[in-house]
Amino acid sequence: MVDVLVADDSKFMRMLITRLVLMCGVKNVVEASNGKEVLEKCKKPNLIFLDINMPELDGLQTLKKIKKINPSAKVIIISAIGQEDTVKEALQEGAEEYITKPFSQENFLKTVKRFLSQ
Repeated sequence: MVDVLVADDSKFMRMLITRLVLMCGVKNVVEASNGKEVLEKCKKPNLIFLDINMPELDGLQTLKKIKKINPSAKVIIISAIGQEDTVKEALQEGAEEYITKPFSQENFLKTVKRFLSQ
């Protein structure tokens, strides 16, 4: 069973990503609106969608802490920040994938299905 955590400070983005993940057959999706909430909820999920710009802790700080708490979690960054340095740092810190907003629904669904099948 795959548990998914969707973290974004935008309620609209959380709802959109959650809806898309549910379309892929995932039954249990948890949401968080900031980095602190993510750390409280990241112990169980094995797939985490994480925004970079969030209050409390930004996505990169949160990613580093997730990897200490739940090293087997697969983290996919979804962010409007597509700068090469940020992408590179996220991947070096353990993110599996970096999706830049806005994203196409088709490509997003392909990515989710690829990680769900692993």
